[in-house]
Amino acid sequence: MEYGNCTCQATCEDPDGKNCYATCFEEQTCLCVEGFLKKGDDCVPPQECSCFVEERVITVLVNTDCTRRCQCQGNELACDDNYRCSPDATCEERGGVRQCYCNDGYTGDGQNCEVVATDCADIYNANITDSGVYTIKPTNWSGFPFEVYCNMTDGGGWTVFQRRVNGSQTFFLDWNSYKAGFGSPRHEMWLGNDKLYYMTNQKNYQLRIDLVSFPGLPFYAKYNHFRINNEDDDYRLVDLGSYTGNTGYDAMDFHRNKLFTTYDRDNDGWESYNCAETQVGAWWYSKFDHYSSSDCETSPVYCEHWLVDALTCARCSHANLNGDYNSSTRGTSLHWRNLVGYECNIRFTEMKIKPI
Repeated sequence: MEYGNCTCQATCEDPDGKNCYATCFEEQTCLCVEGFLKKGDDCVPPQECSCFVEERVITVLVNTDCTRRCQCQGNELACDDNYRCSPDATCEERGGVRQCYCNDGYTGDGQNCEVVATDCADIYNANITDSGVYTIKPTNWSGFPFEVYCNMTDGGGWTVFQRRVNGSQTFFLDWNSYKAGFGSPRHEMWLGNDKLYYMTNQKNYQLRIDLVSFPGLPFYAKYNHFRINNEDDDYRLVDLGSYTGNTGYDAMDFHRNKLFTTYDRDNDGWESYNCAETQVGAWWYSKFDHYSSSDCETSPVYCEHWLVDALTCARCSHANLNGDYNSSTRGTSLHWRNLVGYECNIRFTEMKIKPI
């Protein structure tokens, strides 16, 4: 130790001297000579500083077979010799950090791992029967587990992937927004086409669509199969089974085997229009031949059609559940063709899937 002006004094707790100016004001004091660090009132070689020097970034260390975990506590190395991996975990190094990691299909800290539900049916089958937000991870999904709303009515286990309630969330969004998903699991939302692809390709699913019409009447449509393809095939609605329900018409039949369209990715088959733009949404839209504008003008079903010119009108959908909420503009509102009573400006929609 030597006597001199206080500069950046390195300590065991701060071996690089990054915080020295917080306590040093150029006063005369005792300094450790080069090669030593201050530990309390003493100067010691770095090897006596324990983990503060040896582990400047990683404060927790696990040995090669994950049977011992050590960490810095109060300038001392505290070790846990009871550290063990769960039977459903693997001891390995990821990103420079060795520890126990839960295997695919499980979640936890590596010491304790629980099965990750692949959908809401798994949750319901685990005797959890209250509707609400839960965490799932579909088979082969490489991202983190994510939250979904589980509807436990009608036999339970329904995973909700779309909901409209009051128009607070815009659905006139781009391709990447629909790919990733948006909104809140408890409120207006679209789960995301990537997630929906992995879900509908891990098991065989059925689809249920609940609607509340503009006058406030409830309806439903069910299909005994439902599956979409991946992004390479533009999330094609590749499998839609037989219809049952009380809507009065199978409006989704028009959309079978159709590609998904957004305003920035046009797959609807029209050369002159983008259905996502004309219908202010995103959906499995499709080309429908032009027809007389007189039919369009005299039809009370303004939400299906839009005028192309003075002589013709056109439409892209028989169902448009991601359209403009409560719209008065022709061809844009939420609708379900021939819905009993009134098909335009549907108040509520919820689309959900469940294994067969």
